[in-house]
Amino acid sequence: MTVADPPPELSQAAAELWLSIPRLSRYLRVCAQDLDTALRLYAWNSEIAGAAFTDTCHFEVALRNVYDRELIKRYPNWAIDPSSRLFHREQGHPRAREWQRKMNERSRRELEAARSGHGAHPAHGQVVASQMFGFWTKMTEKDRAAVFWNPMLSRAFPAKTSRSEIHDHVARVNRFRNRLAHNEPVFSSRTGLLERLDDVRHVFDLIAPSAAAWASTQSRVPELVAACPVPGLISRPSS
Repeated sequence: MTVADPPPELSQAAAELWLSIPRLSRYLRVCAQDLDTALRLYAWNSEIAGAAFTDTCHFEVALRNVYDRELIKRYPNWAIDPSSRLFHREQGHPRAREWQRKMNERSRRELEAARSGHGAHPAHGQVVASQMFGFWTKMTEKDRAAVFWNPMLSRAFPAKTSRSEIHDHVARVNRFRNRLAHNEPVFSSRTGLLERLDDVRHVFDLIAPSAAAWASTQSRVPELVAACPVPGLISRPSS
């Protein structure tokens, strides 16, 4: 098929078989039940989801590296040393300690899985890069503030930065990233494309402002928003 050839026709029955009736219906509803527009919207959604995913990946790299730089100041090789005490830290009242133990055990399991996936002698950077976004998100949980945020991670941010604010931003980005990975509609009210990318830019600018500015110039999201097949579909909620 050449560039000039029209795309092959796809019947609604075939589209439903491919996407499922509920998924296709979400696109048809915002396209006045026009199948051609709905399919163009679906293709556009995949493209802008990929662009937004790239933006979140740039941020994820910055976040994990800045956290790692703070952690290794007290716990060198924490990612590759099974005897590291980093994820044995506990402090506070009994309920907090119980939650810290559970979270620490989970973190140790995730690190062990990452180490085993890189052979007998994994590099520290390999293990750090293997951790899922959720691994870093959970390090700023409220009950972990005394053991991770206060003594270490807070130093990655400007003075007096709120742990809860950072955690909320990053947790929203984590959920957003998971939806993007599953090709969910970015125009869903549960997604909030522009708001979630605001979360990305806000935290990115706090930890690596020059890199955040560079990444912003590379983003394809603005041009894709402008090219949405349904004008006005992507917009900020009115205040």
